[in-house]
Amino acid sequence: MRFLITNDDGYDAPGLMALYRALKPLGEVTVVAPLTCHSSKGHAVDTKNALRVERRHVDPYGPIHIAHASPADCIRVGLKHVMQEKPDFVIAGINPGANLGVDMFYSGTAAAAREAALLGVPAIALSRLLSSDMPIDWQVLSRHVTRVVQTMMADEFRLPHGHFWNINFPAVSGEKYPEEITFAPQGIDGHAVRFEVLERDGDMEILSYSGIYRERGRSESCDVHHVFNDRLTATPMGPSLTSGLTDRLHSAVSLATAACAD
Repeated sequence: MRFLITNDDGYDAPGLMALYRALKPLGEVTVVAPLTCHSSKGHAVDTKNALRVERRHVDPYGPIHIAHASPADCIRVGLKHVMQEKPDFVIAGINPGANLGVDMFYSGTAAAAREAALLGVPAIALSRLLSSDMPIDWQVLSRHVTRVVQTMMADEFRLPHGHFWNINFPAVSGEKYPEEITFAPQGIDGHAVRFEVLERDGDMEILSYSGIYRERGRSESCDVHHVFNDRLTATPMGPSLTSGLTDRLHSAVSLATAACAD
């Protein structure tokens, strides 16, 4: 089994090291990761400027490729330049902080998995909810990631081209993560967005984001609700952003066209 892994926190992040350790017993692991943190920068790619890629020896990986680029660009470089053969899976993470609901529009972790899926490689994004009362024990989480990835690699969980799995671990006491995986739809409620004014000088203001992550809206069936209630979730993510209103709009246009013809 061959894996390509990346993250959005940088090549030296503990989550990437934990992911590497989780996958090493399962096969060959290639690392192409960003030089610096790209958290919440979404699915940015750079097609206008040259990309600098360095090959370094970094413990515990050995030789890895470090890209001065986004997570999605790391996947492009990994799949189309670094690896001679297509990997069996691309795994992104492990992100310190959940990627739930509308986070999927901002998440660099999700973007890396989505880019792989669009390029025809099965992919998984992995994240863990943060809690000040329950810090992450990366060694324990790594063992659970091995178990979950093994489960999601089964044929019954293979997704169509362009789709990927978004998996979130809850923050639980004693790192006693659930054995059961809860399959849940993506939440669509927005965040509780607020700003605090740090400085004001005439017509100029300096703002600090002050929204609280756990105050976001959620339905009782969505991924946000389940992870906040200590469940380990898996959500299948698709490539299309086309609204479900397409058929309704098509019908409206057809009726308007017929009326004009009359």
